[in-house]
Amino acid sequence: MPLGDIPMPKIPIPEVHFHGKTEIILGRDWRSVYVEEEEALPEDRPALFGYACVVRGDYGYVTEPDDGDGWRVVEGEIGESETPEEFIARAAHQQIGATISQTLLLGYLDCEATSYNEQYETHFRSLRPLYVAVASEVGPIPEGAGFHRRRYPMNQFQNELRVRYPTIHQHFMKGLGRYMILERTGKLDS
Repeated sequence: MPLGDIPMPKIPIPEVHFHGKTEIILGRDWRSVYVEEEEALPEDRPALFGYACVVRGDYGYVTEPDDGDGWRVVEGEIGESETPEEFIARAAHQQIGATISQTLLLGYLDCEATSYNEQYETHFRSLRPLYVAVASEVGPIPEGAGFHRRRYPMNQFQNELRVRYPTIHQHFMKGLGRYMILERTGKLDS
């Protein structure tokens, strides 16, 4: 008897249910969820802290403060009078020595202050945007900046991100994939 003549039992297909967004805990002071957004940040909440993967060609750059806090992407507090893009340009120059020609918004962490946060009221909402920052050139780090850097091929750079950012590295990976496609197809701004 050919196999095609055997009646096959109906296999139930499991239903997929969406149970909400995954909460990301940022120390004791903040809890957040990741929101994917490639166009613009919401204007109703301040952006207080930012992250940027600085890349140039097939390489990514990590930075470390001289006090040895560990290798990381460009990150830090966004000044009260600066936009996230201005912060990235300033911080990338200070921490890596890079001149940024283009930023790609990946999304943001929609953060809410916890009751442990001594700086902000409980439930205060803010943003932490995530970017890929494309460097047009990488020169020396400014004298006395307090940082040093490493340059990695993209696969090693991604491994460094997995180690440092276990809760948000997948968002960086998606953004780096987007960057590599734009870079290979010549669609990055010059």
